Amino acid sequence: MNKAVKLLKRIRTEVYVGLLLVILLVFLIVTAVTSPKINLSRFAHYEKKLKCEDIPVCASHEGKTYEDYRMITDETSKQYQLIQQQLKVDPKTGLLYDRDGFLAVALGYTFGEIGTRYYFTLDSGIVLPLIKTDEKDPKDASNGCEVDINGTVIEFVLDSDIALNYFGTISNGLILDGNLNNSPYFKGSIQRIERIIE
Repeated sequence: MNKAVKLLKRIRTEVYVGLLLVILLVFLIVTAVTSPKINLSRFAHYEKKLKCEDIPVCASHEGKTYEDYRMITDETSKQYQLIQQQLKVDPKTGLLYDRDGFLAVALGYTFGEIGTRYYFTLDSGIVLPLIKTDEKDPKDASNGCEVDINGTVIEFVLDSDIALNYFGTISNGLILDGNLNNSPYFKGSIQRIERIIE
């Protein structure tokens, strides 16, 4: 009888320990899934790690507009497939990013195929790692680089609900008044563009 009681106590202890380990594992998984993956302050001191080549700076405008990724609905498009298969939405900022932390943007046709990646260096010293996720309509960016009506080159692809909560607005109801250049994390005009070649 004494041995049976000791055995039950030992089993009960092992069950408790096992249960605590399962709870800890679930907590770590939930934390990993829900914690933000993008540290915006790192762009000010960004270390380029991938092999790249300089390409001409087709325009240097500081404006940085945005579009909501949920507007890309054609399931057969390269854009949609890239978003679904390779990009994640940062739960804190709403920015989309790939496995290496490259941020999703729409660029003109001179920037090549969907999925092409770049380093954009700004005159503020900020380096933005970007992945072409959507292509600007040639009717809006006739030279394949900058938007005709405002000269912008970079258009972030993001979740506008999350981004609005994170970045806020200034006066017109749009995220940072429709220009992410109003954020200190993205401020500056384009000084250098490098295409990732690996």
